[in-house]
Amino acid sequence: MSVARVCRLFCGFKGTSVTSRLCSSLSSDLLHSMHKKELWDNFYVQKQRDTIQNFDWFFNYRALSGLLHQCLHSSLQSDSSSDVFRILDLGCGISDVGLGLFQDLPEPVQVTCADISPVAISMMQQLVSTCSPMPKNSSSELRFVEMDCTRLDSFHSGLFNLILDKGTTDIFLRSAAGKPMAIQMLMEALRVLHPSGSFLQFSDEDPDARIPWLESSGVGRVKVNVQELTVQGASYYVYVINVK
Repeated sequence: MSVARVCRLFCGFKGTSVTSRLCSSLSSDLLHSMHKKELWDNFYVQKQRDTIQNFDWFFNYRALSGLLHQCLHSSLQSDSSSDVFRILDLGCGISDVGLGLFQDLPEPVQVTCADISPVAISMMQQLVSTCSPMPKNSSSELRFVEMDCTRLDSFHSGLFNLILDKGTTDIFLRSAAGKPMAIQMLMEALRVLHPSGSFLQFSDEDPDARIPWLESSGVGRVKVNVQELTVQGASYYVYVINVK
């Protein structure tokens, strides 16, 4: 996640020469604090004050719904024995991705959206309570849980068919103190991933940097494929991670 992007999201500065220099200074501090829970609590409190219901890193559900549905259907064919398809969104914040999957998928799904910020989780719980979204399949479930994504202790191994990470690993990797947390999150995600499931990381980091990190941090346990995704003229990457 670039300094300029952090600046836009947190500071709201424009692109003048004076504010750009100030933004770079502030954003450097922000990048080194982005693994801290307190930063995100404050961030979402401000979004709450601004009456913002959903906020998405990179892009929203509609921009990647086609790709997600394709991955889901491929996983369903690989594991036809499951009576329900389990999805985990790591570091969900107040994104609309989990809600969109819950509403759109015709198959029975259990969508779990996890975030370390109780402010974000409370905002999404209130939103769902207010709007009462209807799933396409009456057996589908949606829940929001406060959870440290580096410690998924409440989930047993091999539980989830699909795990999503939209910018959470980026946040850890951009912070010096967060790099061990990125590895721990990866290991926990691989632990709770079903043997035939997929772990999708959405990032703006170049494959030349991300793929070697994934392969080395996964200790030879992972197979990684990458797909480029262009949204509103900007390039992003989808890293599809499977257990060997």
